[in-house]
This record gives sequence, C-alpha cells and structure tokens, in this order.
Amino acid sequence: MYSSGLTRSWRCAVRAALMVVFVLAASVLPARAQSTAPSVFPISYVLSPDSRYEEGCFGPCECPIFFADGVKGGFTLSFSGFEPPFIVYDVKEILWSVPALSKTFIGSGRYLIGWKGTAQQQLQVDLSENGTAPVRFDSGLVPVTVPFPLIDIALSEHAFVCYDKGFFLKAAPVRPIRMGVQVDPSEVSWDLYPDSPAYDAVFGSVSVLRQTGGDFTAATAGCLGSDVASSPVSGATDPPVGEAFWYLVRGYGGVAGTTYDSDEPAGAGSYDAQVNASPNACP
Repeated sequence: MYSSGLTRSWRCAVRAALMVVFVLAASVLPARAQSTAPSVFPISYVLSPDSRYEEGCFGPCECPIFFADGVKGGFTLSFSGFEPPFIVYDVKEILWSVPALSKTFIGSGRYLIGWKGTAQQQLQVDLSENGTAPVRFDSGLVPVTVPFPLIDIALSEHAFVCYDKGFFLKAAPVRPIRMGVQVDPSEVSWDLYPDSPAYDAVFGSVSVLRQTGGDFTAATAGCLGSDVASSPVSGATDPPVGEAFWYLVRGYGGVAGTTYDSDEPAGAGSYDAQVNASPNACP
C-alpha cells in the first residue's frame, strides 16, 4: 500500500493510466457478432504548415536558380486494396498551392504503405501545374518516419537530381480516427476497418495498473487474440470480486493505426513498449 505522500510523477502516471481505463469503460457496449466501423473513407487530409515546395538545382548539379516556399492544401485518401506487403490507397482531390510563386497543382495518384514489419511507403501522383498537362511526381520507396495515418514524405519529378521540382509534405487527417471497443462478459469486439489486415487484443488488471503507477508491463494479464483478422474474440474469465479488467486493441496497419497508445494528451509514455515487454503480451 502506498502512503499518502505520493510523488507528483506517481500521481500523474496514475491519472494517465486511469484515463485509459475510463475511456475504455465509457465505450463499453454489448458486443455484437461483428462490429464494422462506420465508413471512414474517403478521408480528408490537410497539409501542415511545415509542408514546402522547392524548385531548382539539387545535387550533383550547381546553378543559381532555386525557389522555395510553403505549400498549402490537402487531398483525400481512400482504401484501394492490398498488394502484399503493402496497403494501397487512392489519392484524389489534390489541391496544393504555393502562393508566393503563384502556382497551383491539382491531380490524383496512389499511396502505398507497408505492414507487418515493412516500414516503407511510396506516393505517386500526376499533377497539373496551373492547368498544364499532368506530370508524374514520385517519392520512390522510402522509410516510414511517422505513425500512419500521419504522412511525412518527399516526392519530385526527377528524384531530386539536378533541376527538379519537389514537395516535402507533412499531412494529417482533418478529423481523428478512433477504433471503438465493445465488451460483454463472454467476448470482446471492435470496429473493423477494411484496410487493417489483422489485430491484437490484450487485457489486464486495473488494480495492478493502479498499484504500479500505470505500468502496463506488470498489469498485462493476457492476449485475447494475436494477428486475428476479425472480431469478436473470447473475453477473459470474469475478474475476481472487487477487481476489474481493462482492454486494449491495436491494428496491424491501416488508418486504425498500429499502436495501443491513446491520442489523449494525458497519455504517459508508450503503452506499446510496456505491453510488448510483458510476458503475457501477444506474440
């Protein structure tokens, strides 16, 4: 039993841990045979203020011509299908503007992102600049540097060699995408997304989470489903009298994400790292 003289960091950790439990508890509904998420596609994306456009000489060439400025706008993303090990999306309604250079680009294309350990992505789009004939811009296969559905990628006409035009894009969905979880005494189900090929589901003890200051490594009690394609899965046995269980679900890719982590500001640390370190985590 901890004394009343708790440190501030312990109190913050408990508060963060309890927020996860309360968020899950608030969304507990009777489980259904199949839980399909409301259609989220197409997803509207907006470019962040850090996005920019560059035109001029890149290495190994040298010339005095170079223009750079911020780029504004957005696009939509729709799930297209699977091309293992990639998930494929259609990119449409592209409207990017570079106000300082009086340039407007419109077009469409496709975006690929890997799953199951394939941390690569590619964006290919055909863009019309100020009404001219469309030109292909391509990122090539490059590393994924931010958790999807966030996108951080650079693409150009000629692979950023000599005179070229390129975009350095940072984009995010206009609205957050969240996966709902439903629990009843016999099973756990969750919203299914067409672009998520599989899911993991874990559960654990609320009292251990409290006693350890929000340590999911110690509090994770078991794996309900590992790399399962759909829900529901059989729930944990009933908790002992006076105890309660928490539940977390993560996708193996797609816009639902690949993390147990909450997007709440009070989230303390990575739940993924803590859960993965537990001997009771999903393999």
